[in-house]
Amino acid sequence: MSGIKRNLSVEDNTVRTDITNEQPASSYDSPDSKKLRRTSVDSENEEQTQIIEHEIGISNGHSISQSETERCEIDNTLEENSSNCSIVSADFDNGKDDIYRYEGTIIFHTHIPPRGRYAQVSSEPSIIRTFAWTLLASIEQIYDNSQHTHTESFSLFLKCEPDKKYHGWSIFAKAELTLLHPTDPNKNVIRKINHLFNVRSNDWGFRQFKPLKEIYSEYIHSLDNTIRIQANIHADPPRNVEWDSKGQTGFAGLRNIGATCYMNSFLQTIYFTKKLRKPDEFCQHDIQEFCRVLLDKLESKMEGTTMEGVIPSLFQGQYVQYVRCTKVYHESQVQQTFYDVPLQIRNNANIIESFRDFCKTEILTGENLYDAGSIHGLQEAEKGVKFQHFPPVLCLHLLRFEYDYNLSQNRKINDSYSFDYHLDLSEFLEKPNCSLCSYKLLSILVHSGDNSSGHYVSFINPELDGQWFKFDDDVVARVAPSDAMERNFGGIRDDDGRMYNTSAYMLVYIREDCQKDVLCDINLEDIPETLIKRFDYEKKTLLKRRENMSDNDDLVYIRIILNTDFYTQPTACLTDIVYYNSIDFPNNKSSWYIKARNSDLFSVFIQRLAYEMAVNLTEDIRIWIVNTHKIHINHQNHHYHSQSLLTSTLMYCDDYDKKIIDLFQHKISNQQILSIFVEQKIFLNGVYQLLPFDKNNDILIFVRLYDSQDESLLYIGHFLFSKQQSLQKCLIDIALRIKKPISSSTKFNVHQSVLKHNQVHQYKAIKSSNFDLPLSQALHSCVSGVSIIIQIIDMNQTHNEKCTLTLDDYFQSLFSRQEFHVCNRDNLRNECLFKLYLSLETSIKEVIRLIAERINYPEQQIIIQKFSNSASIANTTPSTSLLHIGSEQKLKDLYSSIRFTVTTPRKIYFKRLPFNYTELEHRCLFRIFVTNSIKKDEQREIQFYAKKSSTVADFLNEIKQWIPTLCSENGSQQLRITELTLNHDINLPFRLRICPDQLSIDKFDNCLNHHYHLEEILSDENDHNKDSVLIPVAHYTKENFIQINLQKFFPFFLNVIHNESFDDVKQRLQLKLGLTNREFEKYRFSIFNGSKLILRCDDNMGRINLRELILIQNSCWLGLELPLISNTRKTRKSLCSEKPIRIN
Repeated sequence: MSGIKRNLSVEDNTVRTDITNEQPASSYDSPDSKKLRRTSVDSENEEQTQIIEHEIGISNGHSISQSETERCEIDNTLEENSSNCSIVSADFDNGKDDIYRYEGTIIFHTHIPPRGRYAQVSSEPSIIRTFAWTLLASIEQIYDNSQHTHTESFSLFLKCEPDKKYHGWSIFAKAELTLLHPTDPNKNVIRKINHLFNVRSNDWGFRQFKPLKEIYSEYIHSLDNTIRIQANIHADPPRNVEWDSKGQTGFAGLRNIGATCYMNSFLQTIYFTKKLRKPDEFCQHDIQEFCRVLLDKLESKMEGTTMEGVIPSLFQGQYVQYVRCTKVYHESQVQQTFYDVPLQIRNNANIIESFRDFCKTEILTGENLYDAGSIHGLQEAEKGVKFQHFPPVLCLHLLRFEYDYNLSQNRKINDSYSFDYHLDLSEFLEKPNCSLCSYKLLSILVHSGDNSSGHYVSFINPELDGQWFKFDDDVVARVAPSDAMERNFGGIRDDDGRMYNTSAYMLVYIREDCQKDVLCDINLEDIPETLIKRFDYEKKTLLKRRENMSDNDDLVYIRIILNTDFYTQPTACLTDIVYYNSIDFPNNKSSWYIKARNSDLFSVFIQRLAYEMAVNLTEDIRIWIVNTHKIHINHQNHHYHSQSLLTSTLMYCDDYDKKIIDLFQHKISNQQILSIFVEQKIFLNGVYQLLPFDKNNDILIFVRLYDSQDESLLYIGHFLFSKQQSLQKCLIDIALRIKKPISSSTKFNVHQSVLKHNQVHQYKAIKSSNFDLPLSQALHSCVSGVSIIIQIIDMNQTHNEKCTLTLDDYFQSLFSRQEFHVCNRDNLRNECLFKLYLSLETSIKEVIRLIAERINYPEQQIIIQKFSNSASIANTTPSTSLLHIGSEQKLKDLYSSIRFTVTTPRKIYFKRLPFNYTELEHRCLFRIFVTNSIKKDEQREIQFYAKKSSTVADFLNEIKQWIPTLCSENGSQQLRITELTLNHDINLPFRLRICPDQLSIDKFDNCLNHHYHLEEILSDENDHNKDSVLIPVAHYTKENFIQINLQKFFPFFLNVIHNESFDDVKQRLQLKLGLTNREFEKYRFSIFNGSKLILRCDDNMGRINLRELILIQNSCWLGLELPLISNTRKTRKSLCSEKPIRIN
């Protein structure tokens, strides 16, 4: 492995002063802050990435240096190439010379570091998991708030760096940093680290490890006048690095092809029951099928082969379920087989306790007597389970997931649950001496995460010798036994108190007397000859491919540019697409790259491209080579230095017999990324065809159209024009292609992309006086690949339009233009209706004019509201927060309290008024909740402007005119307003009343605990008499507490009838709520007096006693128990990204 020596000493006491740009943690932390913090800020810089192609092959002993030009007969080389088909030997000393080791120690002797912000001393590196680990020490100035002075503290950090620059690498490590006392080990200072190191956080430690004055007084070793530090590091296998699993462990991993980690972990375990790897004709079946099935499927696949019966012989055990009468002699037994044993985690501490729980006796008595047949009748009995024999391979399924009926979902049990390496199950056998039952642990299948997300790995002890390996998809690494076992017991908390969410969910044990049989050696004669030939051929193909790709200097990535790239990036020219997409390579998933070699013939590559595009090479596509040139510009009148700019052009290619390196004249950056533009057929004159092309005279131009109405750019395609054709003729052809009418009053504005000093392609106007010139003279640069933007203006219509922006105006304001999402304030979901691209300097008048045009509504009846987080619910008088067509403010005034630079589009909230905005001064704002007519469990607060002098009846009549859909077609056509008052009185938590029609609007309370709801009166509520009464309905929780969630459920009145059955009440409640039968089943119905539950109405035949309810009418209400609907769990970012799947 490059960059790492295997014999690195960590005992050297040499002190190295490192004065670099790497900075410790900030000095403004409080002195009592002792949390772990990063020191380096340079680690956040972008790292140059490398492309690594992972290939997993089947190793059977081939040498990499084997010549692929020799076509030897495979049959003659089988024995010498396949001497060991199962395991590649590896040396696991875990010493300081083993760069793959999982733990190591750094001994660091150093003098007191020099003072200074950037002064650090570092230890010699220790190589663990191929990463270089060092200790960084420095002196920090800490401000003491209590003393109002600065004190000096000794700072200590642990830093790790990979051997190469990988993009997105990470490695989790635990470390113990110990400051050694010269004489008394009990005074050693120990600090612990648990951290996920990565490219942006590659160091972690303590800014205040120990006050400097204490270091001087107690921790200086007089022998050499140094302080001595010891760091014990334990690291997991790294992620997203070049990790040679096969080379360092002898085992290959399995690639995760999309949420398949659960399958990979189990298949690795099955693989190491080697008896299953003795194949015959059965293995001629589809290998993918073999990987997708579990043991029950394997058994059916082996039927009719020499492997038939292997699965039951390995995995099948047998137990008996019995029922034994306690007072008469009668016993019933049922024998059953099993492939795995489900063990309860809850209330059990280990495997033995779970087996006892599984086999415990249940007493059948009372109403649960056992029917012993016609002779004995019903009898008291005991029911239980006894195992008759255990299989050679014992699979124990730990029930880590259980169903929570309160949350209506599965949840993970992360309780501590221990398991031993050796397992004796003799006490659970029906006849203890009939079968051997001593086991050794082969595999631990582990789940990390919770019910909503997770990841699966397996820890395997292949030879049952205590050497453990972690199989994490395609990464295999040796680990400590404690990492495999104790760390996966569950119930473990990190040093910061957070639950460690990793625990075992399946254990696989091998019976000791069957160990040699189950883990038998795989010999060459056990493998069918046809299978060996197949693997040998695949191995040779893989080796040849690796050999061909071994020279990285010859490897290139060719970016395929299509017209769709210009559609998705409407403002970008060719150079922008080539350059900016290469910066984010290889993370840019939207771009299409094909890997090739410089020495390949272009014809080979282009045939592969045509095959992948499923097109005819000669008839359907035309290939253009993208050449990127460097242009040097000296800025004599500016402070910019001389710099090279990039510009890209196209060159038509019809000579496919050249090598790739000979076709491309330039490469961008140092990542060897080349680009081609693939011209495809377009729909022209009623058919799909390639544009007519004269390769000697024509150039290809990319064209965009500026839409002045939307103030946006639209890519309309590529065009081929002769260099001798006039620009005016080209513009007319473009207009005809997009079906824009052309007349004598038509005017064109044209801009062409040009380079600026900041490497951003900006557009420069082409003078109209140049339109009659040929393209070779009219364009600033007449080459294929140039981009132009055109605007087509009808001068006759322009005089009738207001403020039509020209293309010049668009570019002048482009820098300050931002994206705004326009939302209707009365929309129940606050959804974006459309987008506007405006400058913050745009006037409110212009914004309202644009909105009015889009929604086809009078400008005088539209207002814009300032964004506010106010919680006020009651009526307020309109103020400067409402902007209208008469306002003089600008768009930036809407966001005066928000920082200028934003990363997401801002929102513009408008409201349509049913009257002219000039009436606002005579009206007051009234906020009221309205039920969503489509989704009745959703409420929305809507703002109405009521006349100050009106009554409730007048206001409701206005609302019916404004929003006629509030009244249902078959309803009463009558509306009412209910007022909800929330109280802090536990005996009367809320009060609901109907607002009288004669009540004046200005009499409504202006306070936060008053809420109003608008609803249609049900027909049966108009008919209530002395035998009925309106009673409030509200939600309550399972703890019998009222719960008010106005966004989901606003309390309402229900007409309750004397002697009405509970079932009838529930049906009317269901109708009122608009719920389906399945949804309403989750609700429970109860009657409350204040906060006291007085009756549960679970019995549908129960009836309403109205006389009792009238006595407590002022505090009585009907309760619906709120079903708990869990939201999607939000977990912190981690490696756990896959949904847990149980293997039963």
